[in-house]
Amino acid sequence: MSFENLKINQLIIHEIYERGPDRALVDPNYGSELVDLQLASREALQRRITEALGRDSKGVEMEIQEHGLESIWHTANSMIEAADDEDQFIEHSQSIAAKLAAAQTRSGLPGGIVVVIRGTCGHPERQFMCVVKAEPHGGFATSRAHAKLSLQYIEELILTPQSKLYKIGAFILYDPASCSPANPTGGWKAFLFDHLISRSSKISAAQYFYESFLGLAFPKNSAFETKRFHNLTKEFIKKSKLSGEEKLDLLNGLTAYVKSDQSATVQVGEYADTYMPDAALKDHYAAFMRGKKFPTNAIHKDLSEVKDDLRFRKISFGNSIKLTAPAESFGNYISVQSIEGEEDESGQVPIWTQVIVRGRIRDPE
Repeated sequence: MSFENLKINQLIIHEIYERGPDRALVDPNYGSELVDLQLASREALQRRITEALGRDSKGVEMEIQEHGLESIWHTANSMIEAADDEDQFIEHSQSIAAKLAAAQTRSGLPGGIVVVIRGTCGHPERQFMCVVKAEPHGGFATSRAHAKLSLQYIEELILTPQSKLYKIGAFILYDPASCSPANPTGGWKAFLFDHLISRSSKISAAQYFYESFLGLAFPKNSAFETKRFHNLTKEFIKKSKLSGEEKLDLLNGLTAYVKSDQSATVQVGEYADTYMPDAALKDHYAAFMRGKKFPTNAIHKDLSEVKDDLRFRKISFGNSIKLTAPAESFGNYISVQSIEGEEDESGQVPIWTQVIVRGRIRDPE
């Protein structure tokens, strides 16, 4: 699913607030008319959403779990069906802001600006609706007067390129023909962006947004896709023309990347940027994964089907010699490099492998 060619057709903003004393709900400040953005502002916001949800992004495709009359999906569907009705769009957007305020039941969850957008994206164009919750932060802007530059502090900035204080939920009608009374969400896709999901220990912090508010769930095939990522990346590395040491480094990196408890997702571009220093190699890897129909956006990580593959690392040499070690110890305690061997009878110098184990022999068999 592509978020390129994204165009905003309607936009409105509301404001929600942190819960009051005893977690009492504070009524939102509802916008009552559409926001008419200047061209530069519209293009910047379109670019920000594309970067958050599009190819090579941290946007995660989700499953639509709630599709009843009170669900956000149902509201998105109603907005798209009444695309030319401005009053209905405003009314539906206010119900979205009210639902988000109600979903923030935990004390300490900040308020913020709720941006509701209807538009099109992709090639060919497909209808979409998205909700952005943006938390304001302070910053400086430059101003020029009489050829002199000065700084002006702005207390409430939102959606700046450096800010991580926003979340996005998007619903796309990608195939209307697949929708039916028996499967109303069949032609829809849903996506989530939230920087917190890149830190597994904080994933529950966003649960109110993607589950209670948006009615979404992480895909049930996450374990399968995580295993596919590991296996396909391993296949690419093994088939590459890299040296043995370079392949070993990338495989060590792959194990570390997938096992890392600092991230709740895996992503083709992120792995390449972290472990592949060569731009051409990154391009070949991305093309290989696209050829295998693997998504370029982030995938929710589930290690249940790949954990056995991550337990041990193995290297095979000639003459049926094999080296096996626990994956977590491999990079720290074993070093491998190619060396020139002894010249043979024909004057050829073979390539041997030198293995250094940081430890003494304990139990020879």
